[in-house]
Amino acid sequence: MSNSLLDCKQVIQENLSKTKIAIVLHCNPDPDCISSAMGFEKILKVWNSDIQCTYLYSGEIAHPQNKTLVNVLNINLTNITEIENLKEQYDFFITVDIMPERCLPEDIECLMSVDHHRVETKRSKFTDIRFVGATASIIWDYLQQENIEFQDNDDEDAIIATALLIGIKTDTANLTTENVAELDWKASQSLMGFVNRRYLSSIENYPIPPYYFELRRQLDKEENFKIDNGVFVGGIGYITQTKRDALSNMADERARVEGIETAFIFAIVDDCIEVSVRSVGLAVDVNALSQKIFGKQYAGGKQGAAAGKVPLGFLSPHAHSSEEVKDKIWEAVKSFMMDKIFHVMSGNA
Repeated sequence: MSNSLLDCKQVIQENLSKTKIAIVLHCNPDPDCISSAMGFEKILKVWNSDIQCTYLYSGEIAHPQNKTLVNVLNINLTNITEIENLKEQYDFFITVDIMPERCLPEDIECLMSVDHHRVETKRSKFTDIRFVGATASIIWDYLQQENIEFQDNDDEDAIIATALLIGIKTDTANLTTENVAELDWKASQSLMGFVNRRYLSSIENYPIPPYYFELRRQLDKEENFKIDNGVFVGGIGYITQTKRDALSNMADERARVEGIETAFIFAIVDDCIEVSVRSVGLAVDVNALSQKIFGKQYAGGKQGAAAGKVPLGFLSPHAHSSEEVKDKIWEAVKSFMMDKIFHVMSGNA
């Protein structure tokens, strides 16, 4: 049994009067972190039935599949910005699919952090980091360790099982990525027996928003992309937070194009450059690669997938910037990004 889980259980059961727990997700919650929060809450309530959990995130629920998951399964998520005196509102903080440094103010320490990314933390009392396909698989393992079984014809169990399965499937591209572990297979096979098939179908066949096609047309303009030696680098200009998840979708698509091994898709989102990285190359460590290009404090990832978010700082366009100025900033960013990425990808330091 996970020592971290046992330690966490001991603390919870030694503090039965402390019942308000924040389960913190990453900025733009996806099925893996959302379902992990749901599964962890089920475990916490077995340990102490009075526990009240709040799922917190700090960004936007942007991806259409993530929105569909939340709507179909009726999941209540709360933006951290809505909580005053955050540290005083909860007895314990737990992070799933992310470490505290990336999702919580510096003065908040966590009871436990669970993740499947190659990251470390100094702000969590207990950690469980495993190199598996999805954090949801680790949560399923916890349920087994605690002998918590899903029940047939139980709507709440069906919702959690459906969410966990979607979490595993999306983070492993239907169990096909290189980081898939035996645990992911076992969890998926077990969960299939308890899912709500109608919910599962609705979430997997989520509606594609029209703006995806417009952004693809932008990416296809000759001046907005460059391909060299199996690497695709493309930019789509300025986009809003609500559209930022198009970056990962387009990076997935381009990395699967014949002759392309690694894809970088970037845009300016608010006052940052955001980039999504995908690679089908077995020898490409996208976590190390993205950190080398964009900086360790601004990027990270797992096998085959990474993301970066680099502040524009002084160059950020302001509310009164003219279109001409914004265009010049974008052209400078595009030129710099392509130069930097191809410089590193060609084997230079």
